[in-house]
Order: sequence, then C-alpha cells, then structure tokens
Amino acid sequence: MTIKVWVIDKKAEKHKKIILKKARLVASFLALDGYLEIFLVGNRQMKKNVLSYVGKEARGEFIRPDIKEKILGEICLNPFYIKKNKESLLFMLCHGLLHIAGYDHKQKNDRIKMERKEKIIFSKFVRDVR
Repeated sequence: MTIKVWVIDKKAEKHKKIILKKARLVASFLALDGYLEIFLVGNRQMKKNVLSYVGKEARGEFIRPDIKEKILGEICLNPFYIKKNKESLLFMLCHGLLHIAGYDHKQKNDRIKMERKEKIIFSKFVRDVR
C-alpha cells in the first residue's frame, strides 16, 4: 500500500504527518491495497475542481511516479473548512477511506453499515485532533 499526502495549501502542512500515519493504520485495517493520494487543500482550491487546480497551478510538483499498484483514488481534505464546521479532520479522513473501500451512504442499510465501521475505526485507531 502506497499513500502519498500532497499539501496544496501550505497552511495545512502541519496536518500532513498525522494524516499519513492515521491513513496507513486505517487502510491496513480495511485491507486496502494499492496507491492512494490524499490532498490537503485550502478554501481556494476547494472552490475549484481540486485535481484540475493541481494540474494547472503545480506543474512539475505532482509528477506521478511510475505507479505499478492499483490506483485506489484520491481524498481531498480541507482542514480549515472542516474545523470551521466543527467537524473532525481525522473522522473525515476515515470517512473518505471507507468510500475508497467501497462503502457509501445512499441507502439506509448502507449508511448503517458505514456508520458502524466508522465507529469501530475511530475508536480503535484515531485520537482526534481538531
């Protein structure tokens, strides 16, 4: 499992280390295997399509290595928006990882399964930092 954390908004740099550490723990628990990218963005980037922003604004910095693993997807987290809305950054990371693992909340049954798994993961692996 390869997880790469990209800091798009430099103010979010302080979250990089804990996000990578917790993402590795949770991804291992979920038996995810492949290549995953996590973007720490600010308000400006979230207003745009984050990946198109990366392509236009950060040419050269985001050259993908020769990825031989299955590409699982990307998770975009805006620590400033999350904090402003009194949410947990690490909970949102766990939520995103569950989506990558195939969980969703479109149907009531699916929502219940996802929420149970979130509680297990959060209680087992995550000490919240806001």
